[in-house]
Amino acid sequence: CPKSGAARLAAAAAGTVLATALLRGPAAFVPTSADNHALRGLTRTSVGSAVVEPLLQASSSAMGPMGASMPAAGVAAAVGCIGAGAVGLAAGRRTPTNQRAAKANAVACRAGDVIETFLLKGPVTESNLNMKCSPLAWHMDLTGIVFFSLGVKPELIAAVAGGGLGLHGVCPVYIADCYGIVGWDDASKSNVELMEKGCGQEFGKVGGAGGEGVVVVAFRGDGHKPTTPDGSGGLAGAGLHMLVTGGDVPAPSTAGAIYGGVAKGCYKLEHSGDLVRVQQFAVSSPGAVVTSFEGDATEAATAALAKAGAKPAAAGYFPCFCRGINKYGKDGVEPEAFAAAGLDGTRLFGMFAQGEFGPPQGEPMACQVDGAKPMEVSKGSMISVLSLYSK
Repeated sequence: CPKSGAARLAAAAAGTVLATALLRGPAAFVPTSADNHALRGLTRTSVGSAVVEPLLQASSSAMGPMGASMPAAGVAAAVGCIGAGAVGLAAGRRTPTNQRAAKANAVACRAGDVIETFLLKGPVTESNLNMKCSPLAWHMDLTGIVFFSLGVKPELIAAVAGGGLGLHGVCPVYIADCYGIVGWDDASKSNVELMEKGCGQEFGKVGGAGGEGVVVVAFRGDGHKPTTPDGSGGLAGAGLHMLVTGGDVPAPSTAGAIYGGVAKGCYKLEHSGDLVRVQQFAVSSPGAVVTSFEGDATEAATAALAKAGAKPAAAGYFPCFCRGINKYGKDGVEPEAFAAAGLDGTRLFGMFAQGEFGPPQGEPMACQVDGAKPMEVSKGSMISVLSLYSK
């Protein structure tokens, strides 16, 4: 364990931050980037990982906008544990057995390669987006965050992600400016579609009903690999790549299947805090089952779920913007069909696209990182693409 004065100060700072957070509760405390930095610094040590990580996981729910405040006894215990961890760092005494135990505890606390996602319906402000996203800042295993935005300026999202939350200092942050979005609404406990007002009328359709919102997707675990490729390449080797472009030619895959679509524009929040426009972005993952379909959504979801073998917690969904309300006359038809097929409770994330990427229509494709081969990008029209992520 570190014995330096800097390490002891870092431990003390982390203890102060978490104690303040737990004592104040959700209404009065929003972590700053400096607060998050202090906590993450402590978790990079073996004792810090063992002591702080479980508390952060607990505080995510305790301090989230939908959570209740932590009982006083829990606060006292948490502060006591932080104090003990700080003392342990200061003393610098660890037997090999204790070091191994601390490391084992840290590994056991990791959530693995998981996806957290939710929809924030408009009107979206810096305040309510910050509050909704604040629990994400406590996770130590973030590898990439994607914001699918409808009617919300990328600059507002960047101000939240790169301001008090400091997410851009932890992992790549991408923003897609969309024609429409699909995501899980906590209030209704269902997947909701929102499409830009009039979108599709240029093709003789009824047009979107309008709306505003942001779908937030947090990829956690080392299995997810975020990149900003271009038409010549740059994708990581993986089982599946979620790829979003701003109209450019999608990157080719050297290993693994591609799904996604074309948005109005793509952005990346740089580590410096600058918001820059990019040609495209991707998040590559170890495995999933992906299907492209034009026909019955229930049949497509049933076949994909049968191949997946288990209901996933999250699924990517990229329909053409000429589907949804423009095909069925109302919103939510395909998400409801997915639920009827056995995906009830599975959180969808994605966007309505002006051109969709996915495998050829037909049998669902099982994608795994082991033995993944190069695959051509198939760009469809008037189709939907559904990806069930492996747990």
